[in-house]
Amino acid sequence: MGVTVKSAEALGAKFVLGWSRALFLSFIFGFVVRLIPEVLSYPYLIGYDPIYYAWRINSGVVWYHWSGVFSTWLLYAILTALFNVTQMDPFVLVKFTASLLFGFNACGIYYFATKALDWPIKKGLLVSAFFSLQIATLAFSLNFYKNMLSLGILLFALPLIKDDFKSMKRFLIFVLLSVLVVFGHEYGSVILFAVALGFLVSRCFKGTKMKVLKVLMAIFPAFAFFLASVYFIVFPIPQGIEKNVIGIHDIQGNYQGALFFLRNYLAVSEAEYYPLYLDLLSRVFSLFAGLYISVLPLVLAGFFKDDVLDNWTAIILIGSFSVLLTPFFALDLWHRWMLMLVYPFSFYAVNGITKILRSIHSTRLTWKKLSERVVKLILVLPFSSSLVLMPHITAGMYGSSVPLRDVNDTIRAMQWLNEKMDDGSALLVHAAFSNWARLYLDKGCIRICFKDKIEEAINVALQRDLDDIYFIWWNEHIEYDLTVPKCFTSIFRSNRISVFKYDSTGT
Repeated sequence: MGVTVKSAEALGAKFVLGWSRALFLSFIFGFVVRLIPEVLSYPYLIGYDPIYYAWRINSGVVWYHWSGVFSTWLLYAILTALFNVTQMDPFVLVKFTASLLFGFNACGIYYFATKALDWPIKKGLLVSAFFSLQIATLAFSLNFYKNMLSLGILLFALPLIKDDFKSMKRFLIFVLLSVLVVFGHEYGSVILFAVALGFLVSRCFKGTKMKVLKVLMAIFPAFAFFLASVYFIVFPIPQGIEKNVIGIHDIQGNYQGALFFLRNYLAVSEAEYYPLYLDLLSRVFSLFAGLYISVLPLVLAGFFKDDVLDNWTAIILIGSFSVLLTPFFALDLWHRWMLMLVYPFSFYAVNGITKILRSIHSTRLTWKKLSERVVKLILVLPFSSSLVLMPHITAGMYGSSVPLRDVNDTIRAMQWLNEKMDDGSALLVHAAFSNWARLYLDKGCIRICFKDKIEEAINVALQRDLDDIYFIWWNEHIEYDLTVPKCFTSIFRSNRISVFKYDSTGT
């Protein structure tokens, strides 16, 4: 009997969930969750950007010019290296990378929770799982791979700031990680600098000059690379990429020059979603409600003060809601900033969960069962909504340029165009099909890309005195606010996708 008890104890000790095992478990859980929409959509890609990533893999080029060293090239370098090693199909490689990035962020959430917030292992696993099953996280991961790569690295870098770089090794690791954040994506860089600035201010008030100097020295290399990248955005160097591509810049709301990151949302051509301020207001709050209404009570209940999370949350809230305060002078892409709220919100929400659970144990027995049922409902709602809506996110237009049902027909149309087009012809390419054209048309095919105003694209094509002008679009109504002009006639059809040809007699 004694031997049996000892064996059971030994077996239990063997399967104790240590910190490293929990870190690996958080990665696996995130990887599997993100793999579900990729399996459902196999063999095609979801979203706008992933098609572009497949094209970059095919090109095999990381930097088209030496100035590209100061751009957000890290994801392209990883994808190109993986392709060279594995020779995997580009679509499969991009889908696999999506799951890897998601798992990387999930274990980054666990790492930050346990290292920066000093949470126990179980609480760290809970916040990692909570983050992985949020609608906002899944929606964010469909397109913004570079953004997720940068934020994933950031989650491992920020805990090093909190311990004030207690060793030279930690200092150098932070320098490396912060530079990689800059090479990952601009938004991760902005969050990094916002947090660092908050630390500098707090240390100045505390009078710890040596710690201020440490932070400045640690963040300087990343900030120098970031300033260089901004310089080449404001003063771009022609790189000769896709000389056959003509872009129609029909969005009038963006500021130029050094203010490239700002937008006048009330001056966008075609009033892109926002013909009136009330439309903009409705759009902002409806997206916020759709993403966070089920977890907002937990976020408010679990809010706590933290040097990193305070600054992190503040900069994202500014990016999300400055569009309502100054819509004529607000940060660009407010909806992407709002999706990134899922990172700090996950920590607050899980802290709210633990606070509620603790309060249950202190209640009287008569209320305990009722309280437990309420908490279970609050916990189940965010998780179940993510699982229920996942197939709809995958199959629908949300986050995708072309619905999955039309992908195969889009490829057929592009392949047909590739055989028919020559040096004297051009294709009018809406933003929905721009990356598909990159991927499937020969480099010599002339493409005139536009987003809203097809009339301007037609005028540009006519000025070039081309023999044939083609246009690819749906042959039935779809969510895009664009109709095929009468001067185009259908010459090829594959289910809902058609190729149209310009006919001057139809005007």
